[in-house]
Amino acid sequence: MSGREWSKVSPALWRSPRFLGLQGSDERLLLVYFMTGDHMNSSGCYRLPDGYAIADLGWTLEQYRTARDLLVAAELISFDRATEEVFVNRWFKHNPPTNAKHAKGARRMINKIDSDELRLLAEAEFCETDWGGQSEQVVNSEISNHSRLANTPMLQRVR
Repeated sequence: MSGREWSKVSPALWRSPRFLGLQGSDERLLLVYFMTGDHMNSSGCYRLPDGYAIADLGWTLEQYRTARDLLVAAELISFDRATEEVFVNRWFKHNPPTNAKHAKGARRMINKIDSDELRLLAEAEFCETDWGGQSEQVVNSEISNHSRLANTPMLQRVR
């Protein structure tokens, strides 16, 4: 079981013109898989070799690649063939950081994206969020201000 127990998928997905514009159920299922699968992290981008995906989905390689290419064409995902990384477009619109610790973790995951193109996409979307627009120093300060340990009487005297 993964360490992440939840993933936020908006019910608005079922009214999205891009989603509704998908012709087949394979593409719709694959998008939900990309958004909720075990490989997902707080950056909205992760490495997913074809073999992992087809094993998870029980699909043929051709079926998977066809559905993935249709999602790219619909601008629902971005994919870098060289690094085998998938980015769910508009990830941070629907999954913005909710606190300083979440923002710091998302920023750390974005920095680990191998694909320059996908890292730039993720960074641009992240910077549009409330937390993403703040400097790393502000985020770190916010984390330390809300840390239980930092607010103990002993550490308050040290400050």
